[in-house]
Amino acid sequence: MNVIPRPLDGEIHLYCLTLPQDSAEQSRLGRHLSTSETDRAGLLKSDRAKMRYIAGRGVLREIIGGYLGSEPADVRFASGEHGKPLLENCEENLRFNLSHADELLILAVAAGIEVGVDIERVDADKPLHDMARLAFSRTEQEEMFSLPPPAFYRCWVRKEACMKACGRGFSLRSDSFHVSPLLDETAALNVSCNHTFWQILDIDMPHHYCAALAVEARPSDSPPRTTHITVMQHPFRR
Repeated sequence: MNVIPRPLDGEIHLYCLTLPQDSAEQSRLGRHLSTSETDRAGLLKSDRAKMRYIAGRGVLREIIGGYLGSEPADVRFASGEHGKPLLENCEENLRFNLSHADELLILAVAAGIEVGVDIERVDADKPLHDMARLAFSRTEQEEMFSLPPPAFYRCWVRKEACMKACGRGFSLRSDSFHVSPLLDETAALNVSCNHTFWQILDIDMPHHYCAALAVEARPSDSPPRTTHITVMQHPFRR
């Protein structure tokens, strides 16, 4: 059985993967899925969306199964109050979060601290100003409107990663906290959201994509702990 060593304290295992598209690999990954996941895939109208879902869930099960020392099909997932995915009855206290855009998947795994990730494709043709007025705070809008289109997506993925990390998702008003699109992409941003402090970092992605990672900053972290990101490869890819 394949086993992946767990992240150390303050370490985030980050996977940035291109989902397989060939039929043989799709079939192999599909065998990992639960009945409910298979049923959900069957409800998707687009073949492309169905393939992405099957590949994404299969890859997730392979990686999480590696941390648990379990077969992928034996991994049991549950959902938080607002839909955040988590492990059912996990004594190892592993936390994870994932996001898709086209065939790209990012997955963050940590031990004992909450994490959130988001990835988006940059599309300058969308009504970005109208979307910003609905989702961003006034300060964020003022900063973003003076910048080129990628600034919208940089702000968006930072905010959504934070909302996903805290487990509230879009049940939390996205204009209830401030995330600047102006920050240097190589720096970390500290944000208070949902009564918790979060460290937000941009993730280096291919051109036309933006992605961000949010990591819980525990009250006991004094001085603030350094978050170490280990970029991982899919350990079982054939």
